[in-house]
Amino acid sequence: MRNSPFPRIVSLEPSVTATLFALERHHLLVAGSEHDRRLLGERVAHLPVVPSTWAVRAADVLRFRPDVVVASVPFREQSLAELLKAGLHVLSLYPRDLASVYQTVRLLAALTDAREAGERVVAEMERTFEEVRARAGGRPAVRVYVETWPRPLMSAPLWVAELVEVAGGRFVPGNPGRQISEDEVMAADPEVIVVAWPGVDDPPLERVCARPGWERITAVREGRVVAVDEIVLNAPGPNLAQAAHMLAQAIRPEE
Repeated sequence: MRNSPFPRIVSLEPSVTATLFALERHHLLVAGSEHDRRLLGERVAHLPVVPSTWAVRAADVLRFRPDVVVASVPFREQSLAELLKAGLHVLSLYPRDLASVYQTVRLLAALTDAREAGERVVAEMERTFEEVRARAGGRPAVRVYVETWPRPLMSAPLWVAELVEVAGGRFVPGNPGRQISEDEVMAADPEVIVVAWPGVDDPPLERVCARPGWERITAVREGRVVAVDEIVLNAPGPNLAQAAHMLAQAIRPEE
């Protein structure tokens, strides 16, 4: 095994940090995201912390003398521009669906001389998704609405919509990863509502259920409005294998 050409890495997102851990290249990290501990727990307790891609400033990063700074969604143009103006090497990842999540795993694997591990991580994710899909097979798909922000209403990104299908659901309303209206949700009549607001560990589900007119939605009538560990679902990394199991439990808890 050769030494990595980038022996000092700053990660700005939990998905990046989780991927480097899965690749067994976490020893290259000199700093991680402020949100890493919510996803990885005590495994990152030793790492210095910097703000995420959205809020990072050049001064936060320069003191670690990184060879590369790895950013990912969600982006804020001003933050990345400041890093570049400071002369930092920045790798900006933009996963949108499961296929591009696999691409980011392989890219980080190539960056850190861990291509074989990258293929193993992707294969493990794909195997988990097929196992979850097989358990849900042969039954009608359950209509599922996944909300990632309440004001304005935002539906979950495309990779979450794909995971809903893996877990035996049908993602509603259509065209994921956008601002939607309450009327769209009511018209779609989801049978399960999954609340995954970034940074909110205990969202007030009673407020979701109390929105005007939502008492007519099947999920609200039947008490199938649930909160999940949002960072497992919203961070586009190897943890999405766990997210698939989590969604399957939300969609068919009896199983």
